[in-house]
Amino acid sequence: MRFAVATFHVPHPEGSAAGRQLWALAEALRADGHEVEAWCWGPARPGLEPPAWCESRPFVARTGWAVRPRTLLRPRADLAGAGWRPPDDAIGWADDWASWPAVDRGRDAPALLTVHYDVALDARALGRWTPALVQDWRAQRRAVRRSPRTVALSERVAASARVETVVPATVPVPAEALPLLDAPVALMFADWSWPANAAALRQLLGDWGDVRARVPGAELVVAGRGAPDVGPTTGVRVVGEVARTIDAMAQAAVLAFPCPPTSGPKMKVLDALAAGLPVVTTPAGVEGLQVPAAAVAVGPSDTYVDLLVEVLADPGRRAAMADMARGAVLAHHAPALAARARVAVLVSW
Repeated sequence: MRFAVATFHVPHPEGSAAGRQLWALAEALRADGHEVEAWCWGPARPGLEPPAWCESRPFVARTGWAVRPRTLLRPRADLAGAGWRPPDDAIGWADDWASWPAVDRGRDAPALLTVHYDVALDARALGRWTPALVQDWRAQRRAVRRSPRTVALSERVAASARVETVVPATVPVPAEALPLLDAPVALMFADWSWPANAAALRQLLGDWGDVRARVPGAELVVAGRGAPDVGPTTGVRVVGEVARTIDAMAQAAVLAFPCPPTSGPKMKVLDALAAGLPVVTTPAGVEGLQVPAAAVAVGPSDTYVDLLVEVLADPGRRAAMADMARGAVLAHHAPALAARARVAVLVSW
């Protein structure tokens, strides 16, 4: 098969969550003999070069009163006029609903749409609806209605977005598991511009004094893009952006992520599980992930601190979790398996 992908996110093993997943999928498809080409229309990120099979050409939609009547009818549709279309002999693949207008050639043309998360679920989880989010929701619904083949990455997103098919999420999987760290060090790793990540950090910072009182020597490492305000919190170390995700994970004994009830798989959790880093999270943190209950420590927000303390204080439990979780990722979320699941959606064409 030949795939022509439109994506907002640069496909790269150290890019955004969606970008890491797309890179892993495309490389697995190419290894299976498929052809992949892509156009990334999102903003270029310094130091993040796209692969040879991806053209990076940022697109900025027009704004103002002149375009407002059209957006009421076809929200977020300006991408259709950006000058990129899938070749006639290729399957158009919109790797996010915002990219759908670029691949929309009518329901008779082969196309695939990926819905990573649901706008309505996330708006409710974060307690905010804005005019921009309403337009996002309308654009998502329109893309799902028009796409002949659509996949979601979790049952919850599929039900809310009215998508019939669920496929596994994936990320680049390290060749070797990380060595286990005995010291009680927790990591929070994220793009801090996303409100859900900032909310999770605020919760953990508010509880960190309690964690340190119960786990002597406990340290929280905060890493990722952006500059989160951690204040004068004892036992917290900010390392900021790192060259590779694995560099941050290597400094920790667990990934701590009290995830708000936003939708879709959380790639930072899948990254950690794939690398053999134990994870302590909430139910939303494991949405869409096929891992045994004993492989991840999952609990509600109101008892999250108790669970984190238990895991930080128990190196033996962490070792068992890490081994079980990495095995589950290899069995259910490896890039080759995830890529073939998407191909299976299209073979009936």
